[in-house]
Amino acid sequence: MKKTCRMGMALVVLGVLPMQAQDTPDAMRTPEQVVTHHWAVFTQHDVEGVLSDYTDDAIFIAPKQTVQWKVALRRLFESFLASGNGKAPAPVFEATVTSDGDVGYEYWVSNPGKPGSMAGTDAFVVRHAKILFHTVVEVHPAGASH
Repeated sequence: MKKTCRMGMALVVLGVLPMQAQDTPDAMRTPEQVVTHHWAVFTQHDVEGVLSDYTDDAIFIAPKQTVQWKVALRRLFESFLASGNGKAPAPVFEATVTSDGDVGYEYWVSNPGKPGSMAGTDAFVVRHAKILFHTVVEVHPAGASH
C-alpha cells in the first residue's frame, strides 16, 4: 500500500510541476497581448523579441513568400529589419491591435500622411501564448480604396 501511495504522490507531483511552470505571466498572455508585444518589439527592430512570440514551427505567409520554422523566421526578420541599413530613417508605424478568440489582428500604417505611405492588415493564430500562424492579409497604399 505504501508503494502505491508513493507512486501516486510521485505522479501528482510530476503532473503538477509542469503545469506550474506553464502558468507564468508570459504563458497566460491573450492573443491581443501577444500581438501587441509582437508589434512593440517589431517597431523596435528587436529580432529576439519578435522571435520570442512565435512557436518553433510557426508559419508566416506574405504576398511573395512563405516561411516555416523559427530558423527561417529569423532570416526573414533579420533581413527585413536591416533593409534600411541605417542610411534612411526607419518608417514610422501606427497600429491598431484587436483579437477575436485565438485570432489577433494588426491594422497598420507606415509613415502616415506622407507620400508612399502604406497600410495593411496582418492576422495571427495564437495558441498557448505563442504565434502559430501569421499572414499578411493585405498591403496597399494608405488612403487607397480596397
